[in-house]
Amino acid sequence: MKAKLLMASAMVLVCATMVAQPSSFSGPRKVISADAHGWLAPLWSPDGSRLAVTGDNYTGIWVAQADGTDLHQVSQATGAGYQMSWVDNNSLTSTPYSMDGMRRMTRIERVDARDGKVTLVADAVRDFKRSRVGRQTSALSIMVDDPSNATVRLTELVAYRGKMVLNPALSPDGTLIAFQVVGKGLFVCNADGSGVRSLGKGSHPAWLPDNRHVMVTRLQDNGEVFTQGDIYCVDITDGKAMNITPNSEVIPVTMSVSPDGTKLAFDNDTDGSIYVIDLKY
Repeated sequence: MKAKLLMASAMVLVCATMVAQPSSFSGPRKVISADAHGWLAPLWSPDGSRLAVTGDNYTGIWVAQADGTDLHQVSQATGAGYQMSWVDNNSLTSTPYSMDGMRRMTRIERVDARDGKVTLVADAVRDFKRSRVGRQTSALSIMVDDPSNATVRLTELVAYRGKMVLNPALSPDGTLIAFQVVGKGLFVCNADGSGVRSLGKGSHPAWLPDNRHVMVTRLQDNGEVFTQGDIYCVDITDGKAMNITPNSEVIPVTMSVSPDGTKLAFDNDTDGSIYVIDLKY
């Protein structure tokens, strides 16, 4: 009986930890400096040992160790880094494109993160459906394939008819989607599109492993460029948000949370470099 009680107590502690916001966090530290490139869209490998990044206009893919060392290019393709995804710890899925006259032709490639060897997965097509890549749900497929009409096709979003849906992100357990509606802020819904609720201002959501918190950026601009920005950890159950970049000069845009939830990588619009924040619970 005592063993069972100890096990139950341990499980309670684990669960309590998993649903908590970070109790502390480090200041942003630069891990990949911009040189000829302004780095974009950092993405952790499944084991958290590597970071993939892309260059200006999502051209090319580079891979580095988690601390930014051993940075090397594995793809030179146009558009290769747009919504790239890790397949396993040694390879990524990429969707680069080429132009055939006025037609944009998008293909699917597998890229080896060690030596850059490319394997064609699917031939280039004109009307490319991004739902062909990665885990999808019915609502998520609509958001990624038809973002301009998602607010019409998804019943609970018709109040925002005419607004585009951006940056949908599926929770780690596949039950929820966090997404933006242009001009309306951040929302979350069930995987089937039901239960839509507002989370207030925010963009580029990145889930923590507990499926309860999302990291979001809150940006300000002058109509031409971003002028200020911070990263917030938002509890989707009550919308409470905690600023994790207070008093920082960085302007974070896109982010990625490491699989274990202990690190957050982001691109800094101010200098084009990649930064990492350590998260503790």
